[in-house]
Amino acid sequence: MNIDLEMLVARLRWPLAATRWWSMQELAALLRSPATQAEVSGRLLVELTHCRLEAEVVELLCIFWMANKQGLVVPPGLAAAVSHPSLLATLLLSDMGLNLRTDPTPPLQTVCKEFDVPVEFYNLHDTVVPRIYLTRLQRLEERIKKPFISQFSYEWSKTSMLYPEALTQGNRDYFVRLVGSGLIDGFSSRIMLLMMTAYQRTLEVAKFLWGVPDEIIRPYVTDTLPVDPTLAFLRPSRPPWLPSLGQEITVNSVSIEAFVESTVRALSTAQPDFVLLALVTPTYVSNHEIVELSIVRWRQWGMAPIDADKLTAHFYHGQEYGEYGICQAAEWSPRTCVPMSKLNDAMDAETNAAPMAAVYGIHQVGYLQTDLYPSRLYYPLVTGLDGDLVVEPMDGVLKVSALNRQIATMCYWNAGWYPIYPSFAGGLCGTALLGVSDSLQANGEAPPDRYFYLWKVTRLKRPTYECFQKDESESPCGVLWL
Repeated sequence: MNIDLEMLVARLRWPLAATRWWSMQELAALLRSPATQAEVSGRLLVELTHCRLEAEVVELLCIFWMANKQGLVVPPGLAAAVSHPSLLATLLLSDMGLNLRTDPTPPLQTVCKEFDVPVEFYNLHDTVVPRIYLTRLQRLEERIKKPFISQFSYEWSKTSMLYPEALTQGNRDYFVRLVGSGLIDGFSSRIMLLMMTAYQRTLEVAKFLWGVPDEIIRPYVTDTLPVDPTLAFLRPSRPPWLPSLGQEITVNSVSIEAFVESTVRALSTAQPDFVLLALVTPTYVSNHEIVELSIVRWRQWGMAPIDADKLTAHFYHGQEYGEYGICQAAEWSPRTCVPMSKLNDAMDAETNAAPMAAVYGIHQVGYLQTDLYPSRLYYPLVTGLDGDLVVEPMDGVLKVSALNRQIATMCYWNAGWYPIYPSFAGGLCGTALLGVSDSLQANGEAPPDRYFYLWKVTRLKRPTYECFQKDESESPCGVLWL
């Protein structure tokens, strides 16, 4: 027995998102290695036959898909090993050149009219499971006039005893003692898998038993992909130029700005062709305090004074409500397109300044990447050029291109290893967006008069094991001219 391989397979079922994502990446890498390909492929095929949930099957197929996108010729017996087929499994296999001809297991059944949706089903959404899946089916029910929510709950209720020998293993509380309310994990527990299976089977009932056309159902199928095709190949790696993090960084505005200056200086020394466009990272994480620092580079025309509080409020409100546009990606393509902006649309009218990076809206994100989205996935904000920005994986980071020219890269790293965090905060990872040049602009755009960094500190505290609360008195923001 290969102990290392068995540990990777076991960790694929841990309820910690970062661990499972890392396991999928490591197994995909082993699949591509001639020395380990046969053994790993055989082990994963066996695991496929033992799956009890459609969502478990999809996670394993995604490992083969990731390896296939990097050159692996998938084994011809992959489709035959699928024990619980689904529409999503069919699409994944089709993208790898294989066909799945097996009927759903167990057979599909429509919910009876007498079925009552349990209160527990609703309570799980927004706590252990993102509410987006319930919302999506509610809208589909309003459109199609079929009982999607009842079917969703019915399918979920049928899976409650699939693991009678281990009722709690695979859920968060099996690994972590209760440490307070208002905390969430990375939406990758067994409860999540049960719900994703119910979601997929509900779509299959709609297609095969209710006769809902495929063109209506298909856009919903990819909602439960565990990995976003563009983000799937990101590897955690802390940049060597990033100064040490710690509690002392955010003591006051002087220490914060000293850290920003040292970060910009260290990057300039290590990679002279790059400029820091955005940096978001926890600087300190403990049981009772979480401190996060966000830095975004801006350009300004003229010399209007900057009110940091007002500009920060406007900028982050705009990101939250999709002011900078929506990213688009083809169904299975590792390439994401980020919309260009018009300078007037991106400009803050009061200061005549525009951010050089922003968080965009996104239609699809794997549930293993909730640490990155929505507060840490920054892309460049480029104005006045034709076409879109193109984002695609490159050597463990994301490469951003415009007009067939690389303009930026984005990397991420783990900044804290706590398995849970406050529900209203982001995850415990950091990201950095580096621009190849800050002079890329459209013809006819006047060059900016100066640049500055808008920084913001978010401090979450709790006295004991109660809910974290945002400490407004110690969550400053500011402007640093560099």
